[in-house]
Amino acid sequence: MMDVSHPPVLSPSHIGSFAYLTVKDRLPVILTRVIDYLYRERISLGLKYGEAAQEGCKEVVSRLSQMKNEMQTNKDFQLLWSPQPNNPYDDSEIWNQQFESYVSTYGVSPKWFAASWLYAECYMYARIHEALYLCDPLRDFDPFEEQKQKSLVDSQIAVEALTDKVSSICSALSSHTQDQLKQHVLKFFEVSLWGNKCDLSISSGGECCQAEDVFSSLEKLRSNIIVNDSNMLWQLLISLPEDQRDIALVLDNAGFELISDLCLMTILMEAGLTTSLTLYPKTRPWFVSDALEKDLRWTVDKLRSNSGSGGQIATKWSSYLSDGRWKICNSKFWTTGYDYAEMSKISPDLYSQLSKASLIIFKGDLNYRKLTGDLEWPTDTKFEYALQDFRPTPLLAVRTAKGGPVVGLLPGQSKTISSVDRDWNINGDYGMIQLCTFS
Repeated sequence: MMDVSHPPVLSPSHIGSFAYLTVKDRLPVILTRVIDYLYRERISLGLKYGEAAQEGCKEVVSRLSQMKNEMQTNKDFQLLWSPQPNNPYDDSEIWNQQFESYVSTYGVSPKWFAASWLYAECYMYARIHEALYLCDPLRDFDPFEEQKQKSLVDSQIAVEALTDKVSSICSALSSHTQDQLKQHVLKFFEVSLWGNKCDLSISSGGECCQAEDVFSSLEKLRSNIIVNDSNMLWQLLISLPEDQRDIALVLDNAGFELISDLCLMTILMEAGLTTSLTLYPKTRPWFVSDALEKDLRWTVDKLRSNSGSGGQIATKWSSYLSDGRWKICNSKFWTTGYDYAEMSKISPDLYSQLSKASLIIFKGDLNYRKLTGDLEWPTDTKFEYALQDFRPTPLLAVRTAKGGPVVGLLPGQSKTISSVDRDWNINGDYGMIQLCTFS
């Protein structure tokens, strides 16, 4: 175990902080949108899932309204209803253990504005799931699904431009020099990075899509990549033995970001830089736009129905999935309130599985917050140091900064960026392609 002295945890108890404003303003708006959606669509949900679902909407709305009141009046967290029979990803016991551990450590129950930001925000989504799970007809209903699907449909122009590019590159791979291949691969990592700006939890569930061809902006955006380990990443990829080119991809958002991630993986597969891919989605509605397995499969099917390059590329994805080169792996750990330094204790099987990968790619802010413990690290803290006890295998974080810790900057770099853009670490305009090889 590493000897790491911890800075304070990011907390909504600090009035005026981004964590405080998230719990005070953004989370209630997300809850209100879910409540309004269920009330507005209760009749159509009744037609789709049965009359009991229409009545069930009232129960769910009541539970969510109660939680919203608890949040806004800084009440104690509640234990989750447990167990959840027939739910293979029931994590209520883990949540309740975390609650008991908090009480044991601090002598009081966690409250919305006293617990850590990470704990409070994750807990809200656990309670949304619980409210739906307790209503039998809506047990598997995703209140964010419509928004996620609309986000992809509204990004159609950008998706077509991206799949055209993938198709063009893949058809000419045999004629590319290694340097040309490097340029293509690293550009697709940048596309995957900027795809992370499309995050419905940051827009409080408001509309968010990729409106234009991201390739046309890469040159201009490159100076906004404040940690860019692309060259080290390339050296790692080309140095992997042929029988050890297994990548694990811990997904973030559905919609355009998911498309950009799958396009990146297609380039790596077709170039032989990756021979197998394990995709890790979430197992329940999470942070509004996080990708579930059904979102992933819907995305593949949606693109397959298109003519042109989109249909061709999605057919390739379908083939990867059917022949086992791509695997989808679900784990309930991703929807707990724990950071990744706790993974080896809470979910040793998942930690062991990830440790067998040649490289783990973590997409997005929440993964980054969990990688770094959501602590107030100085920005020039070494990335490896901030990872604490999470050291499974070489890992890459790809995120635009929309809140939470930022580490691995040069001394004075954050001050320089702040002089240009005061909100640089919360507005998503600055990105990180950050590698840790533990060597």
